[in-house]
Amino acid sequence: MKRWMVIGLIVCACGSSNNGGSSGPGSISGTVGGQPLNVKDAVFNVESNNVESNNVVTVVITDRENICALLGGTTLPGTTTVLLLSLANFVPPATLNPHATGDYAFFDLGGGTAPTSAGRYWFGGFETVDASCHPGTPTLATGGTVTVTLNGNIEATYCAALSTTSCGSLVARPPSPAE
Repeated sequence: MKRWMVIGLIVCACGSSNNGGSSGPGSISGTVGGQPLNVKDAVFNVESNNVESNNVVTVVITDRENICALLGGTTLPGTTTVLLLSLANFVPPATLNPHATGDYAFFDLGGGTAPTSAGRYWFGGFETVDASCHPGTPTLATGGTVTVTLNGNIEATYCAALSTTSCGSLVARPPSPAE
């Protein structure tokens, strides 16, 4: 799964157009959980995630064009494949520092608890979402490291709908093991 998260960052860096509507040159080869992902758009949001500061970055990579506009509604045109990546620079008990370059260690958010030690952490998953914005069975990340560097440009579109609409919030929330 580590490879897919790193590929996800690469897709964000060189994949989708910044207007949110291009089919873009981004791609991911192979499948995750038997599902391919034909990258059409990537969006991101910075949100509080129920802690004191707004420094959680969520990246959503999908096989739908204009995903931010679609997430502003209550339905999607059909089943949508989503790669989700969430990054945080955490300081216990509930502070998030600004992001920094370097390695982000995997942390399983599925248990609902925060890390006990300070550090840069990531969590992610890959799943399909139905036309009503409800997730299917996810393929959750189980380990690995995501490395953040500052040597390029990100062409993912900022998308407030990831945290302000019911459809966006369903798509952008970390998948739970119970799903």
